[in-house]
Amino acid sequence: MAAGSRGKTDPESTIMRTSPGAHLRAELRRLGLDQVAVSKATGVSRQSVNNIINGRQTISRAMAGKLGRLTGHGSDYWLSEWFSESGSPVPTAVAGVLVNHQIARAVEDGILAIEPFVFGHLRGASLELTLAPSVLSGGRILTLSPKRAFALRPGCALSGGTVERVELPLDHIGRLGGLASLAAAGLVLTGPLQIAPGFKGAPSFALFNAGPAAIPLRAGEPVAALEIVRLAAIPDAT
Repeated sequence: MAAGSRGKTDPESTIMRTSPGAHLRAELRRLGLDQVAVSKATGVSRQSVNNIINGRQTISRAMAGKLGRLTGHGSDYWLSEWFSESGSPVPTAVAGVLVNHQIARAVEDGILAIEPFVFGHLRGASLELTLAPSVLSGGRILTLSPKRAFALRPGCALSGGTVERVELPLDHIGRLGGLASLAAAGLVLTGPLQIAPGFKGAPSFALFNAGPAAIPLRAGEPVAALEIVRLAAIPDAT
């Protein structure tokens, strides 16, 4: 029997876990389909289908969507790492940086709260956040406009925050950094080392123009990138 088709016991429970390949084999048996039929229906080679079933190939997001349409399950169903004997996905929480579709799913499921959440601001492993209208520059509070740019002159700085309000659970942290496009012009974003577990509010930061020319800034335009990291455990209270 191939390694990908063996059941395993979840070390934190008594649930018998089945790999996606083994579960797909069972689902095809239930639906009365063979590998040739799956190959024709999904437009992938029979060898790829065989590799997935036997645990030699993972299910990509594109393949998960095709299997979802074929079996009646959603694409995220087939992206689960393990399945229970009853066929339900076994949730797994692996520590690490969330990628774009994980951020979107966490917001959809209410694990993260980001308001407003703009799907188009997702990047590979971060979410772009936008500049709030109220900033502090030269000891004065300024109100920026979405239509008229504020020119941050070379050697000058301002402090501000984001339009978006972020709420993190106790087993997640955030990291805020500058955008590559603005950094190339000389804009340096600085802030806390991390956004702490349980944070609620609009992340704040300082911007400094280290470049040779003025940098235009507008309220509501992307100015920072938020990276979200799932922790291996909830930290002890400090």
